[in-house]
Amino acid sequence: MERHRILLADGSNQLIKKIIKAAAHHPYDFEIANDGSELMDKCLSFFPELIYIDLLLPHIHGIELIKKIKSDETLQKCGIILASSSPMIQNYHAAIKEGVNYFLTKPFSIDFLLALFDRFFTIGLTPDPFAEKHETIPEPQPHYSPTHRKKNAFFKFWGTRGSNPVSGTDYVRFGGNTSCLEIRSGEDLIIIDAGTGIRPFGQTLDEDPPRMIHLFLSHTHWDHITGFPFFYPIYHPKCQVTIWSPVGFEKSTQELFTDMLAYAYFPVRLDDIKAQLIFKDLRDGQPVSIGDITIDSHYAYHPGATLCFKFHLNGKTYGYATDNELFLGYLGDPNAIGKDHPLIRDHQSIIHFFKKCDILFHEAQFFPHEYDKRVGWGHSSVSNATILVKHAEIENWIVIHHDPKHTDDELLKKQELHREILKDCHIPCQVQLGYDGMIVPL
Repeated sequence: MERHRILLADGSNQLIKKIIKAAAHHPYDFEIANDGSELMDKCLSFFPELIYIDLLLPHIHGIELIKKIKSDETLQKCGIILASSSPMIQNYHAAIKEGVNYFLTKPFSIDFLLALFDRFFTIGLTPDPFAEKHETIPEPQPHYSPTHRKKNAFFKFWGTRGSNPVSGTDYVRFGGNTSCLEIRSGEDLIIIDAGTGIRPFGQTLDEDPPRMIHLFLSHTHWDHITGFPFFYPIYHPKCQVTIWSPVGFEKSTQELFTDMLAYAYFPVRLDDIKAQLIFKDLRDGQPVSIGDITIDSHYAYHPGATLCFKFHLNGKTYGYATDNELFLGYLGDPNAIGKDHPLIRDHQSIIHFFKKCDILFHEAQFFPHEYDKRVGWGHSSVSNATILVKHAEIENWIVIHHDPKHTDDELLKKQELHREILKDCHIPCQVQLGYDGMIVPL
């Protein structure tokens, strides 16, 4: 009887011994490899007809090994069974794409593996129909959850940092997540920005999240989108998420999200997301009405296409700007900027946009002494943001998008500086610093 050559490559010596012992009466000659490097050496000396490979073989990943084997002319006809204790759909697709004959889920019975060996050398193998593996998994049972009372309209901040998230004992009071704002009014759910704050927000939504979610992106810099792949509702098949974003200078938001969710960066591709995603362009001056909320937008002073927002609800208006460098390069006294100053004339459009908002959520990322080394970064100093507050006649200002370098102690000092500058400029405005978890009733 013809004997066939099989190379076994698995980090478990115990498993290898079981296979060889069980195959004692089968017409197979075995060679063993304990890691990826040894496997490639044995391939070129043993010339196997069939190779069994564990996906997470030490030193070289199983998918990389398959590529190496298939790129060698002397090994291209060699069969491959890839085994894995993590049968994730991404690994399966990658393996099949590279040419494996069978994707074997661990744990498996030795008899089943030997049956695969026999089948390969008689009628051949076809890739395991991965989807069928999951038909035996019972449907998840609904979890008990008490009926929640209807919530009133409110803003809730889930992230108030800019640039990058921070953590540690120095960032407890104000939090460390990047930009994310929840807006509730009745059954309508609106989210502004998808920074890291959107992840804990998504975790609060139960197994039956809102069917309709509107996500507005001020822009597509990392600190405003990096939480999107971790937002629970996008994996719920009954959800529809409409993503509103400014028209960028390079790729569309859908193209950018497709690039961001490549397998090299994240284990889920955009096409694999179960929720229905709808991408819509949002331009300066284009109002959008959702339920009883109307959202206006205006271009911000920030690198790339970036928007500020204004929300109209119940006869009140609320402004929102996380990235807005006002009065570029101005380092002087806010009192010196009167209504006829050229800087004011150049900013009349955005001043008018925020004019007399009931509450303005606006950044002031830098202390005045920091700003002179950060001109052009796209963020305002405390004093320059105060000029906007004065001329837009704002009476309530909540400062957001805190610099990641500023600890809780520094932000408390910054809050006092805000109040001192407002007092020095004779501006009757109440100011406070926003923080992760802050709720503002509407």
